[in-house]
Amino acid sequence: MMGRVGVIIKKQYYWGYLVVGMSLVLTYAIYFGSMWFYDDWYDYRLKYLAKIGSMGTTILMCWALILAARLRVVERLFGGLDKVYKAHRRFGEVALYIIFLHPIFLALDPEFDFLRFFWIAQMSGEAGHYYYARMTGLAALTALVGLTSLSLWISLPYHVWKQTHNFFGLVLVLVIFHGVFAQGEIMSYPLLGAWFIVWVAIALCCYFYIRVLYRWFGPLHDYLVDHVRTLGDITEVYLRPRDPKRKMAFHPGQFLYVYFDSPDLRAEPHPFSISSAPQAGNIRISVKKMGDWTKQLPVLKPDQRAFVWGPYGKFGDHMAEHADKESVLLAGGIGITPFLSMVENEDFLEGKYNKAHLFYSVQIPEEAYYHDEITELGVKEEYLHYIPHSSDSEGYLTPEVIAERVGDLKTKVYLICGPKVMMDSLREELMKAGVPFEQIFTEDFSII
Repeated sequence: MMGRVGVIIKKQYYWGYLVVGMSLVLTYAIYFGSMWFYDDWYDYRLKYLAKIGSMGTTILMCWALILAARLRVVERLFGGLDKVYKAHRRFGEVALYIIFLHPIFLALDPEFDFLRFFWIAQMSGEAGHYYYARMTGLAALTALVGLTSLSLWISLPYHVWKQTHNFFGLVLVLVIFHGVFAQGEIMSYPLLGAWFIVWVAIALCCYFYIRVLYRWFGPLHDYLVDHVRTLGDITEVYLRPRDPKRKMAFHPGQFLYVYFDSPDLRAEPHPFSISSAPQAGNIRISVKKMGDWTKQLPVLKPDQRAFVWGPYGKFGDHMAEHADKESVLLAGGIGITPFLSMVENEDFLEGKYNKAHLFYSVQIPEEAYYHDEITELGVKEEYLHYIPHSSDSEGYLTPEVIAERVGDLKTKVYLICGPKVMMDSLREELMKAGVPFEQIFTEDFSII
């Protein structure tokens, strides 16, 4: 059983969650260990729950800023940047819930004074540092709840959503000022204080890096727009390196962030899968017109500058890691893009991988904009089994439909990319059909 758990952790990259969990365990261990060492216990027992909430939230806020920095070591820990952003969202949600332990259980103390706590002005006889502790605590709680709620549950335009994230570092600063002014445990216990100083310092450095320094010191590559092509509701942008000797090397199935120096587009980087093969001279991104920014991409002109950061992602690596198994590639609509990079890769074309079954599922056949490109590859059937699928005429993809075309489901590895509802449904149905959890991989950027 332990071996099975180890395989799942390794192949589905839950090491990141284990590391975050251990950081919380160590935080609470240092906290309670310090109280034991100094023999400094509370008379009001529910206060422990309040402190568990505040300390846990602070550590998770630090992790949220670390995960947002797009660090390579963190990406490896979670198995891909899309998984990192999923974790970022989950930790933010958990932090939002457990922070309420702090005010709720402090308020249950019979000696708690509601009027004193919420009164904005400094009260008579109140020490200055307690007043600042109250104000920074209220400001931090309000900001955390407001910003996290905006991020998680309110649908905002992408550029507005991104702007809300610029303030989370300031919320962490408020939290720290609150702890200092309150003269609580982080000021009383040296080891606990040092522990939080390290975490906050790392988190704020990550925040400064991604918000300020990343534009110049991230994995930046200088490209130019070569040409733009429109396929239905998809805009293809072809990019060529400004210096042909300094191309961005990438693996099949990876993605990039790109910012176009165009007066017609907002100055903001967006993530897109690379839909061209690594050996191609130019990089191609294929973008579905979904919002104002993506609908404006056809206005790009040749030779306009493109700043490219990357590459990111581990999606295509799963195919290489399971070269002894046949792969089933399940694409829904624009989710075909990373698979184009994979099946057009020269290593795949030369038969260095086991056979792949590519399902290209669209609503109607006319929306399969890359059908001709795939068929014209002329890949041998023993390498690539291509199955176009129309949901209008053939119904949704199900394990039964897949099994009819690929045979035994349990002996394959599955890579799924498409609408979130499709990926979640297929993952659940494949597992019910007996496919091991660690043989199913998805690429999901619905939260970015």
